[in-house]
Amino acid sequence: MLQALPQADYERLEIDLREVFLSHGRVLFEPRERITHVYFPQHCVVSLLTPIADEPGVEVAIVGNEGMVGLSVFLGSDVATMQAIAQIPDGARSLTVEAFRQSIARGTAFRRIMLQYTDAMVRQLARCAACNQRHRVEQRCARWLLMAHDRVGVDHFTLTQESLGKMLDVKRPTVSAAARHLQAAGAIRYSRGRVTVADRGRLERATCVCYSALVDDYARAFS
Repeated sequence: MLQALPQADYERLEIDLREVFLSHGRVLFEPRERITHVYFPQHCVVSLLTPIADEPGVEVAIVGNEGMVGLSVFLGSDVATMQAIAQIPDGARSLTVEAFRQSIARGTAFRRIMLQYTDAMVRQLARCAACNQRHRVEQRCARWLLMAHDRVGVDHFTLTQESLGKMLDVKRPTVSAAARHLQAAGAIRYSRGRVTVADRGRLERATCVCYSALVDDYARAFS
Protein backbone atom coordinates (compact mmCIF):
# COMPACT_ATOMS: atom_id res chain seq x y z
CA MET A 1 0.00 0.00 0.00
CA LEU A 2 2.73 2.48 0.94
CA GLN A 3 4.49 1.85 -2.37
CA ALA A 4 1.31 2.88 -4.18
CA LEU A 5 1.65 6.42 -2.82
CA PRO A 6 3.15 9.18 -4.97
CA GLN A 7 6.79 9.75 -3.99
CA ALA A 8 6.18 13.18 -2.46
CA ASP A 9 3.26 11.88 -0.34
CA TYR A 10 5.31 8.94 0.87
CA GLU A 11 8.25 11.12 1.86
CA ARG A 12 5.97 13.31 4.00
CA LEU A 13 4.46 10.22 5.60
CA GLU A 14 7.81 8.53 6.18
CA ILE A 15 8.74 11.08 8.85
CA ASP A 16 6.09 9.63 11.17
CA LEU A 17 6.43 5.94 10.26
CA ARG A 18 8.09 3.63 12.79
CA GLU A 19 9.59 0.19 12.14
CA VAL A 20 8.14 -2.55 14.36
CA PHE A 21 8.48 -6.32 14.49
CA LEU A 22 5.23 -8.23 14.95
CA SER A 23 5.96 -11.53 16.65
CA HIS A 24 3.64 -14.51 16.28
CA GLY A 25 0.61 -14.15 18.52
CA ARG A 26 1.08 -10.45 19.20
CA VAL A 27 -2.30 -8.81 19.68
CA LEU A 28 -2.41 -5.37 18.09
CA PHE A 29 -5.81 -4.54 19.54
CA GLU A 30 -8.91 -6.19 20.96
CA PRO A 31 -12.59 -5.61 20.08
CA ARG A 32 -14.03 -2.48 21.70
CA GLU A 33 -10.50 -1.35 22.56
CA ARG A 34 -9.27 2.13 21.67
CA ILE A 35 -6.89 2.10 18.71
CA THR A 36 -3.74 4.17 19.23
CA HIS A 37 -1.70 3.02 16.21
CA VAL A 38 -2.37 1.70 12.73
CA TYR A 39 -0.03 -0.81 11.07
CA PHE A 40 1.21 -1.36 7.53
CA PRO A 41 2.56 -4.94 7.30
CA GLN A 42 5.65 -5.52 5.18
CA HIS A 43 6.18 -9.29 5.14
CA CYS A 44 4.07 -10.31 8.12
CA VAL A 45 0.45 -11.47 8.04
CA VAL A 46 -2.17 -10.24 10.51
CA SER A 47 -5.47 -12.03 11.13
CA LEU A 48 -8.67 -10.15 11.87
CA LEU A 49 -10.99 -12.11 14.14
CA THR A 50 -14.52 -11.37 15.25
CA PRO A 51 -15.54 -12.46 18.77
CA ILE A 52 -18.47 -14.75 19.55
CA ALA A 53 -19.51 -14.49 23.22
CA ASP A 54 -16.94 -16.37 25.33
CA GLU A 55 -15.72 -18.56 22.47
CA PRO A 56 -12.47 -18.05 20.54
CA GLY A 57 -12.69 -15.46 17.77
CA VAL A 58 -13.31 -16.52 14.16
CA GLU A 59 -11.01 -15.24 11.43
CA VAL A 60 -12.85 -13.11 8.88
CA ALA A 61 -9.94 -11.62 6.91
CA ILE A 62 -6.17 -11.28 6.74
CA VAL A 63 -3.99 -8.25 6.11
CA GLY A 64 -0.54 -8.16 4.57
CA ASN A 65 1.51 -5.66 2.62
CA GLU A 66 -1.49 -4.77 0.46
CA GLY A 67 -3.27 -3.06 3.32
CA MET A 68 -3.51 -1.50 6.74
CA VAL A 69 -4.47 -2.87 10.15
CA GLY A 70 -6.80 -0.43 11.88
CA LEU A 71 -9.30 0.31 9.13
CA SER A 72 -11.85 1.54 11.69
CA VAL A 73 -9.73 4.67 12.11
CA PHE A 74 -10.09 5.52 8.42
CA LEU A 75 -13.85 4.99 8.77
CA GLY A 76 -13.99 7.54 11.58
CA SER A 77 -13.81 5.44 14.76
CA ASP A 78 -11.10 5.10 17.40
CA VAL A 79 -12.58 1.82 18.65
CA ALA A 80 -11.71 -1.59 17.19
CA THR A 81 -14.52 -3.86 16.03
CA MET A 82 -12.30 -6.95 15.72
CA GLN A 83 -9.23 -8.51 17.27
CA ALA A 84 -6.04 -8.08 15.25
CA ILE A 85 -3.35 -10.69 15.88
CA ALA A 86 -0.07 -11.38 14.08
CA GLN A 87 -0.02 -14.87 12.54
CA ILE A 88 3.14 -14.89 10.43
CA PRO A 89 5.83 -12.84 12.17
CA ASP A 90 7.89 -10.15 10.43
CA GLY A 91 8.25 -6.41 10.11
CA ALA A 92 5.65 -3.68 9.73
CA ARG A 93 5.42 0.10 9.83
CA SER A 94 3.32 1.76 12.51
CA LEU A 95 1.73 5.21 12.57
CA THR A 96 -0.11 6.95 15.36
CA VAL A 97 -3.80 7.57 14.78
CA GLU A 98 -3.20 11.31 14.89
CA ALA A 99 -0.43 11.15 12.27
CA PHE A 100 -2.54 8.89 10.05
CA ARG A 101 -5.50 11.27 10.12
CA GLN A 102 -3.28 14.23 9.38
CA SER A 103 -1.83 12.38 6.38
CA ILE A 104 -5.30 11.52 5.08
CA ALA A 105 -6.40 15.15 5.41
CA ARG A 106 -3.23 16.35 3.69
CA GLY A 107 -3.19 14.13 0.61
CA THR A 108 -5.97 13.15 -1.78
CA ALA A 109 -3.89 10.25 -3.18
CA PHE A 110 -3.67 8.57 0.23
CA ARG A 111 -7.43 8.94 0.75
CA ARG A 112 -8.12 7.47 -2.69
CA ILE A 113 -5.87 4.47 -2.02
CA MET A 114 -7.53 3.91 1.36
CA LEU A 115 -10.99 4.00 -0.24
CA GLN A 116 -9.89 1.44 -2.82
CA TYR A 117 -8.42 -0.77 -0.10
CA THR A 118 -11.59 -0.49 2.00
CA ASP A 119 -13.65 -1.69 -0.95
CA ALA A 120 -11.28 -4.64 -1.47
CA MET A 121 -11.44 -5.52 2.23
CA VAL A 122 -15.25 -5.54 2.20
CA ARG A 123 -15.07 -7.93 -0.75
CA GLN A 124 -12.60 -10.14 1.14
CA LEU A 125 -14.90 -10.27 4.18
CA ALA A 126 -17.86 -11.31 2.02
CA ARG A 127 -15.90 -13.82 -0.06
CA CYS A 128 -14.26 -15.52 2.93
CA ALA A 129 -17.59 -15.77 4.77
CA ALA A 130 -19.09 -17.58 1.78
CA CYS A 131 -15.99 -19.74 1.28
CA ASN A 132 -16.00 -20.88 4.91
CA GLN A 133 -19.61 -21.98 4.54
CA ARG A 134 -19.45 -23.79 1.21
CA HIS A 135 -15.97 -25.17 0.53
CA ARG A 136 -13.96 -28.11 1.86
CA VAL A 137 -11.29 -27.62 4.50
CA GLU A 138 -8.53 -28.63 2.08
CA GLN A 139 -9.66 -25.97 -0.42
CA ARG A 140 -9.87 -23.33 2.30
CA CYS A 141 -6.46 -24.36 3.64
CA ALA A 142 -4.95 -23.96 0.16
CA ARG A 143 -6.62 -20.56 -0.22
CA TRP A 144 -5.23 -19.36 3.11
CA LEU A 145 -1.72 -20.53 2.27
CA LEU A 146 -1.86 -18.86 -1.16
CA MET A 147 -3.04 -15.58 0.35
CA ALA A 148 -0.24 -15.77 2.92
CA HIS A 149 2.31 -16.64 0.23
CA ASP A 150 1.29 -13.57 -1.77
CA ARG A 151 1.84 -11.35 1.23
CA VAL A 152 5.08 -12.67 2.73
CA GLY A 153 6.82 -12.79 -0.65
CA VAL A 154 8.92 -15.90 0.11
CA ASP A 155 8.34 -19.65 -0.21
CA HIS A 156 9.08 -20.43 3.45
CA PHE A 157 7.20 -19.04 6.43
CA THR A 158 6.42 -19.95 10.02
CA LEU A 159 2.91 -21.26 10.69
CA THR A 160 1.86 -23.94 13.16
CA GLN A 161 -0.97 -26.35 12.43
CA GLU A 162 -2.62 -25.18 15.63
CA SER A 163 -2.67 -21.60 14.39
CA LEU A 164 -3.92 -22.60 10.95
CA GLY A 165 -6.66 -24.68 12.54
CA LYS A 166 -7.80 -21.68 14.57
CA MET A 167 -7.86 -19.51 11.46
CA LEU A 168 -9.90 -22.08 9.54
CA ASP A 169 -12.07 -22.75 12.61
CA VAL A 170 -11.41 -26.49 12.56
CA LYS A 171 -9.75 -28.85 15.02
CA ARG A 172 -6.06 -29.65 14.67
CA PRO A 173 -6.55 -33.25 13.33
CA THR A 174 -8.72 -31.84 10.53
CA VAL A 175 -6.18 -29.26 9.44
CA SER A 176 -3.40 -31.85 9.81
CA ALA A 177 -5.23 -34.12 7.37
CA ALA A 178 -5.68 -31.25 4.91
CA ALA A 179 -1.98 -30.36 5.16
CA ARG A 180 -1.02 -34.01 4.58
CA HIS A 181 -3.13 -34.13 1.43
CA LEU A 182 -1.51 -30.96 0.10
CA GLN A 183 1.91 -32.33 0.96
CA ALA A 184 1.17 -35.67 -0.72
CA ALA A 185 0.11 -33.74 -3.83
CA GLY A 186 3.50 -32.01 -3.85
CA ALA A 187 1.99 -28.55 -3.28
CA ILE A 188 3.63 -27.86 0.09
CA ARG A 189 6.09 -29.21 2.62
CA TYR A 190 5.14 -28.88 6.27
CA SER A 191 7.56 -29.60 9.10
CA ARG A 192 7.85 -28.36 12.69
CA GLY A 193 5.70 -25.30 12.25
CA ARG A 194 7.33 -24.24 8.98
CA VAL A 195 5.52 -24.19 5.63
CA THR A 196 7.28 -24.35 2.29
CA VAL A 197 5.30 -23.69 -0.87
CA ALA A 198 6.88 -26.39 -3.03
CA ASP A 199 4.69 -26.05 -6.14
CA ARG A 200 2.47 -23.01 -6.32
CA GLY A 201 0.65 -24.28 -9.42
CA ARG A 202 -0.45 -27.41 -7.59
CA LEU A 203 -1.51 -25.34 -4.60
CA GLU A 204 -3.63 -23.13 -6.87
CA ARG A 205 -5.26 -26.22 -8.38
CA ALA A 206 -6.09 -27.48 -4.89
CA THR A 207 -7.99 -24.35 -3.86
CA CYS A 208 -11.48 -23.15 -4.76
CA VAL A 209 -12.60 -20.34 -7.06
CA CYS A 210 -12.54 -17.92 -4.13
CA TYR A 211 -8.79 -17.39 -4.32
CA SER A 212 -8.78 -16.16 -7.93
CA ALA A 213 -11.81 -13.98 -7.18
CA LEU A 214 -9.94 -12.34 -4.29
CA VAL A 215 -6.87 -11.77 -6.46
CA ASP A 216 -9.06 -10.11 -9.10
CA ASP A 217 -10.71 -7.91 -6.45
CA TYR A 218 -7.37 -6.58 -5.20
CA ALA A 219 -6.05 -6.15 -8.75
CA ARG A 220 -9.07 -3.97 -9.60
CA ALA A 221 -8.72 -2.00 -6.36
CA PHE A 222 -5.10 -1.08 -7.08
CA SER A 223 -5.25 -0.88 -10.87
